[in-house]
Amino acid sequence: MVETDADVVAILAGELGYPNKVEAIRARIRAIGESDLLLVAVDTSNKAIGFIQAHRVCIIELGFRVEILGLVVSASARRSGIGQALIKEAERWAKSNGAEAVSVRSNTRRIEAHIFYPALGYKKIKTQAVYEKQRARSRERGARSREE
Repeated sequence: MVETDADVVAILAGELGYPNKVEAIRARIRAIGESDLLLVAVDTSNKAIGFIQAHRVCIIELGFRVEILGLVVSASARRSGIGQALIKEAERWAKSNGAEAVSVRSNTRRIEAHIFYPALGYKKIKTQAVYEKQRARSRERGARSREE
């Protein structure tokens, strides 16, 4: 994934319910650099139809692993093997980096994902709640954005 992919990544993220401004995506791609795996899948006409982001992490109690942070395939391209191919590439990257496991988190409302991942050999190991605390500066910036 390169900065010029920001337009389509913003569109795909929006399909998944995460609307973003293109410039914000571009800045994130720049910040991530080569520390994560970022791939864009394209169709035969070179139109982007999906992406995956995976991250290397060493967790004290679990060891070295790769976490899939995002997988999106355009609604028009689903069930055509694109998601499976992106997962396979992330697994190859994890193996080449010596990861002991590959994990992925999926929102409970994403019913199709809860069929997709087990079909690829992933096992559900827990259910959890996610907590987040916005930094004061982030909240102010978000409030300004909503007001504009």
